[in-house]
Amino acid sequence: MVVEDTADSKSLQQKIDGLLETLKQVSYQNAMMLNWVNGAVVMVDREGHVIQANKAALAALGWTPEEFVGRHMHETIHHSQDDGSEYPWDFCPVFAAIEDGSSHHVDGDVFWHKNGSSFSADFIVCPTRDEKNEITGAVLTFRNLTEQRLKEANRIHSMKLESIGELSAGIAHEINTPIQFIGSNVSFLQDSFGDLLKLVAAYGRLREALAGSGQFTELLSEIEELEQDADVEYLQDEAPKAFEQTRGGVDRVTKLVLGLKGFAHSGDGEMKRPVDLNEIINNSLIVCHNVYKYVAEMETDFGELPTINIYPGDIGQVIVNLVVNAAHAIADLKGESAEMGKIKISTSCQDKVITISVSDTGGGIPEGVRQRVFDPFFTTKDVGRGSGQGLAISRTIIHDKHQGELTFESIIGKGTTFFVKLPL
Repeated sequence: MVVEDTADSKSLQQKIDGLLETLKQVSYQNAMMLNWVNGAVVMVDREGHVIQANKAALAALGWTPEEFVGRHMHETIHHSQDDGSEYPWDFCPVFAAIEDGSSHHVDGDVFWHKNGSSFSADFIVCPTRDEKNEITGAVLTFRNLTEQRLKEANRIHSMKLESIGELSAGIAHEINTPIQFIGSNVSFLQDSFGDLLKLVAAYGRLREALAGSGQFTELLSEIEELEQDADVEYLQDEAPKAFEQTRGGVDRVTKLVLGLKGFAHSGDGEMKRPVDLNEIINNSLIVCHNVYKYVAEMETDFGELPTINIYPGDIGQVIVNLVVNAAHAIADLKGESAEMGKIKISTSCQDKVITISVSDTGGGIPEGVRQRVFDPFFTTKDVGRGSGQGLAISRTIIHDKHQGELTFESIIGKGTTFFVKLPL
């Protein structure tokens, strides 16, 4: 009898050990699946506290495992609506899944990152159960829609820039040839007119000399009449000014053509290359000149910079975005006032970091929206005036593609300065 009891106990212990090993393997497999699944996954207990989260979820939300596990999921990432209003836990689909045991699919809800920014997300939440079929919590799987939309917006924006680059190069080529011979002809006419003025002056001296002799009276009268008809004195004063203005206009068009060519060629391909950053900024200012010229004076203070290995087209896009935003900020403050604002762009290099600052004399960024200015699709501009992509795309270009920084300082009523830092 004792032998049989010992054998049964041994057999039972072996089964328990086997089940424990199976449970251990299942737990390991679940952990691996949780970490390697493509979607972002968060598991919570019955009270809504985080039990586990995979790498994708932690990356999307900005938390480390040590920080995130144990926190209340709803109060951490799902506490508020997009406008900042409270989102009660009782209304949360995760709460509903735990309470009623049903699964819920939600499109376009708002999740919050650790840094205070928000993003749009689709998610599915399902209850989890134990061996007694009792609800133990829920598992939430979500995807960052904002990130996907931003990638798509980036792709479309890049295609637009490529088209603009091709168009700019074509326009520059078409303008370049005629403007060259116009410039040459204006130079020729200006020089020739100068020579004619010298000849006219000599004729004047000859006329004065002959007038006292009493000869050639009829011819001298005709010359005097022709001088009055031609208004030689007026031509002597105004014609040189007209030539100078014309040459100035030709030079300006030539610079525009060079700027368009530079801006077009700066986006060729996707390869980094060493460039003169000040030249990239100048080309970008030519392209967006029409946006700011009616509302602000442009001031530049370019320091001596070493060449830097960057994506030129992308950096040009960032400069255009920052200048356009500065112009809009000044226009909003200026209203119908005739007073011009000021945009200032400075460059410098210190400690192997190039800094570009773009400042404006606009109204400044309100305190309540400063943490969201880099959020994709967030904008305070009127419909049709801004898509909310400019600063988000610029931040991606600087942070992700160039390992730099894009920050800003703003004072209400005085203006805003954005700082681009690019490591050499």
